[in-house]
Amino acid sequence: MRKSVAMMLTAMLAIICLAFLFQDLEDDQTVNRYHQHLSSSSEKDLGTDPFKDDTSTHLPIIEINTSGQKIPGSPVADENGHLAYYETAADGQSQIEVTYKVINKEGSWHHLSDEADQSGSALFRIRGNSSRWFAKKSYRLKMVNEFDENIKEGLLGMSEGNEWALYGPFLDKTLIRNYMCMNIAAQVVPVWTPDVRFCELYIDGEYQGLYVAMEMIDVDEKRVRLSEYEDGDMVVSYMVRVEPHTDPERQVENFSFYTYRLESQRSMEIIYPGRLLQNDYVKAYVQTDLDEVERKIYAYENGDGSHAWKDEIDLDSFVNYYIIEEFFGISDTFSASTYFYRDGRGKLHIGPVWDFNNAFDNFFQPIEEYGFVLAQRGWFGQMMRDKQFVQLVIDRYHELRKGVLSDEYLSNYVDETIDYLGSAIKHNYEIWGYSFDPYAVSARERRSYMEGSTIDLEKYNPENYEEAIEWMKDYMLDHAHWLDENIESLKQYAHPSKYNGQMIE
Repeated sequence: MRKSVAMMLTAMLAIICLAFLFQDLEDDQTVNRYHQHLSSSSEKDLGTDPFKDDTSTHLPIIEINTSGQKIPGSPVADENGHLAYYETAADGQSQIEVTYKVINKEGSWHHLSDEADQSGSALFRIRGNSSRWFAKKSYRLKMVNEFDENIKEGLLGMSEGNEWALYGPFLDKTLIRNYMCMNIAAQVVPVWTPDVRFCELYIDGEYQGLYVAMEMIDVDEKRVRLSEYEDGDMVVSYMVRVEPHTDPERQVENFSFYTYRLESQRSMEIIYPGRLLQNDYVKAYVQTDLDEVERKIYAYENGDGSHAWKDEIDLDSFVNYYIIEEFFGISDTFSASTYFYRDGRGKLHIGPVWDFNNAFDNFFQPIEEYGFVLAQRGWFGQMMRDKQFVQLVIDRYHELRKGVLSDEYLSNYVDETIDYLGSAIKHNYEIWGYSFDPYAVSARERRSYMEGSTIDLEKYNPENYEEAIEWMKDYMLDHAHWLDENIESLKQYAHPSKYNGQMIE
């Protein structure tokens, strides 16, 4: 009897230990997100600045010193107004070496004349796609040492990394879309999502406006963790992305490319392993692996109940990604800024998320808040044929609407972020305020070379900051309420009537 009791206690103890072990593993996947607007000092917290001047701000300051060099990366149009090439530096290079300094003392006002809290050297250029055409540029900052070797440094309290984006919101008149959406997305997915911080940018002492410093997507111990590739490895961990006008040397001609399932002028390019390691074997491996996944996703036998594609992908990542992009109204999915990665030991993931400046109907043509944006887009069109996938999306959506995607959480997030930014908004629009006037914006700034389209600012431009916020909130909440009422109708895509009586169980 005592022996039986002892065995039972031992078994129970083992189960408890395993439970704690699995709980620890789950906890390791939980992202403890830092929200700058909630965790840093606002103007109200700091009180009156005794040394207030034109450069005084409660936000961190980043200053770039180019030593008079021209910053490369601006687009040059051909006679038809389309992209011909990007400008280079005086020596023909695509980036220049600069020095930078960061002023970010917690709990105090910041001035350009203050002593730097961080400084160093970096490679610098203009970055982006359509945003390159705007007067307010976005930049890439790649940190190097005195020997021009890549190094990793933290920035504004974010984890160490080599590359950073300095995103300058121009078309996004609210200034907050990328900051807010990145932080909310990080609470939806249990893996790395780029971190973000507001700052004010100066280049050669000249104020550039309100910016968002962002971790760039990269394979790194602190970002996307993949097995390190070494030349000769038989199994390749990789990351790819869908973009317009990809680098031909990185491009893979996968199934959706040569069957014209990708949009015109779109293709996948390999981001990892890096270009120097992209030999014939690596390219063939990645292309073959993607082909296998896509052939299973697009297979006609899907209608007979094949689950083969689900053995290849991380289902949760696709469920979470779909909800994030659908909820935010991101029409770029499977068209641009869409990433995938696969560790040699695991399944294919979609993500990380990137580029939310067009979220909530901030696109060059209106996106209706009443309707699904992505249910039939790219791979999602096939995945929605699967009853299990659809149900996972529906269940996860309802769960998130009780938390980080609830009306209350989202509305408070917008209001609290605006309140935190305070006079930095006014400061930014002292130089970029003309963007509210469609007749003051040049044709060059209207131009979005993607698809050769132009942004109709006469019909589709808020007149002031308050209207910009109202537009965003209206779409955000209206689309959410439409989804609440219609999310169950995703089941139509897996219904037998859609596929001649065939249904995937």
